[in-house]
Amino acid sequence: MSRAAVVIPTYNRPARLSTCLAALAKLESQDFEVVVVDDGGEADLTDLIAPHAAFVRLVRQTNGGPARARNAGVRATEAEFIAFTDDDCVPEPGWLEGLRRRGQQDPEALIGGRVENLLPRDIYASTSQSLTDFLYDFYGAETGDTPFFTTNNVGCSRQAFLSIGGFDETFPLPAAEDRDLGLRWRASGRRLVYAQDAVVGHAHGMDLSGFWRQHSNYGKGAYHLHTLMKARQESTPKIEGLGFYFGLISQAFRSGASNPVGQTVLLGLSQVAMVSGYVAQKRASQP
Repeated sequence: MSRAAVVIPTYNRPARLSTCLAALAKLESQDFEVVVVDDGGEADLTDLIAPHAAFVRLVRQTNGGPARARNAGVRATEAEFIAFTDDDCVPEPGWLEGLRRRGQQDPEALIGGRVENLLPRDIYASTSQSLTDFLYDFYGAETGDTPFFTTNNVGCSRQAFLSIGGFDETFPLPAAEDRDLGLRWRASGRRLVYAQDAVVGHAHGMDLSGFWRQHSNYGKGAYHLHTLMKARQESTPKIEGLGFYFGLISQAFRSGASNPVGQTVLLGLSQVAMVSGYVAQKRASQP
């Protein structure tokens, strides 16, 4: 099996990164390396990386956002297969092998894995993951119809990644750069394939203000994506019909959430935040 590299962008979250690296040290995979890209953070990561020096390399850059950091990580390795995760994730031991197996079956595909919320008592983290689960189901991740995979659990051929230009570095926030990559991947004639057995846990704790900021940023990213698509003379996505929003609002009840009423309220609030962010970014971009 070809050599693999795990690329992790990080910014001022050393404790979370330490937990992520400890999990990666338990991977069942052979012949892989980890490239940590410090996106201009203030914390010195040298001592944190040292215990894992046998398989982890540190790359530093001035702050430019996660899209730019991921590209820097890919450029820093010659591994044939690239897997991406985030510093607040805990990959399961079989995660990388799950991505690589699917990559062997379809070498040109963008492979997305399954993400599980590790903070079930955090209603904000649970709701954000519930939203992603709904989008994967609605757009058909398992049937190969989804237009994107979240970048905390995705893998691909390095050659294919570079051939479409990697992540668009004009995205300054962790918002919509994954959707842009997926759309361009499909436009290149390649497939998006779901790997159910490639699992990472996600531990992104939030309060209400953090939840609002996250989804407002998604709206800002959506506006930037639509601007890029228009510049490329591509059709921007249409507003979904009532079926989409009914499915979204009922997601918490259908999934057996511990607090379905609270999650339903937050799922509605997430859409308000996204629209707010979209409008704010549109106004800020006008001369």
